[in-house]
Amino acid sequence: MRFICRIVRKAAALSRKAFYRVLSDAKVEGSPRLASPLLAQGAGTVRFEKNVHVGLAFDTDFWTSYVFMNPRTKEALIQIGEDSWVGNHFVAIAEGPGISIGKKVLIGTRVEIYDSDFHTVLPNVRLSATPKRAAVKIADDVWIGNNVTILKGTEIGEHSVVAAGAVVSGKFPSNVVLGGVPAKVIRKIDPLEILDEVASHG
Repeated sequence: MRFICRIVRKAAALSRKAFYRVLSDAKVEGSPRLASPLLAQGAGTVRFEKNVHVGLAFDTDFWTSYVFMNPRTKEALIQIGEDSWVGNHFVAIAEGPGISIGKKVLIGTRVEIYDSDFHTVLPNVRLSATPKRAAVKIADDVWIGNNVTILKGTEIGEHSVVAAGAVVSGKFPSNVVLGGVPAKVIRKIDPLEILDEVASHG
């Protein structure tokens, strides 16, 4: 029975990935390792460096979601660095300035990243005025927890950690833990902690 279940699960996963591949129309560069389906839509480009993992087969939302990357304009670029992991139900939408994710970045489930406000605050021109936009830059070795929202213009320095549920806007240095709504630096990560962690894992 378990053997039959494995076959059914594999067939269902492959068919879901194929379905969303047919729906995708954005330019995709690179060959990510897809567990979850990827829907890449828009006039721009999604670029994967080597060994990027998209989705986790035995985690929350695997069977009920897909990863959505939406470079809406021709100049928009969503880029993910090598050896990074993207969780299930990930959303990245770029309207021009772009989203850059570094190497060895860990991204949890239901994370959303935007380089635009999409609308202005003023109600009389909310649908007609040009919204504010700014590039998002996430450096190497950043860990982003579940249910995080990262807004336009955000920059996160290398080795930093974003706590689950945070709403992030602004520029944050390397080696810090940040969290909250809006996100603030909670504490620094001592470089000795990093060395101890590396040593403990051999």
